Amino acid sequence: MGWFGRKRDPQDANEMLRQYNEAEAERLAGLAHGAVGAPVTVSTAVTTGELVVEDVFTITGRGQVVTGTVAAGIVRVGDRIVVHRDGAEVGTSEITGIEMFRTKATEAAAGTMAGLLLRGHLDLARGDVIRTSASA
Repeated sequence: MGWFGRKRDPQDANEMLRQYNEAEAERLAGLAHGAVGAPVTVSTAVTTGELVVEDVFTITGRGQVVTGTVAAGIVRVGDRIVVHRDGAEVGTSEITGIEMFRTKATEAAAGTMAGLLLRGHLDLARGDVIRTSASA
């Protein structure tokens, strides 16, 4: 007897395949009848980059550094950004540098953790959303 109870015999591959096929048939039957969970067409066109702020630092003589995870799109050096808090616009700036794990980069794609060096000083806080402006 192990820490997590009795050891179970591995499931037979044929039984596992049969259970999968039954579940898949039920799912497809539900989709045919317009059930919730039907596939949704998603546009793959990237319109704007978006980063959710996790922490904010100030580097004297350089500007403000914002760290966080890129939630959507791609953010690039030179992009104009708009900062949003609770749906309202807080301010605008420009990305002058990007770093990921002590490595300088020119862009950061969705899903990556990055630090953005911003020009000037904005009133930023954890939870703010940084979006690249459409004109960038």
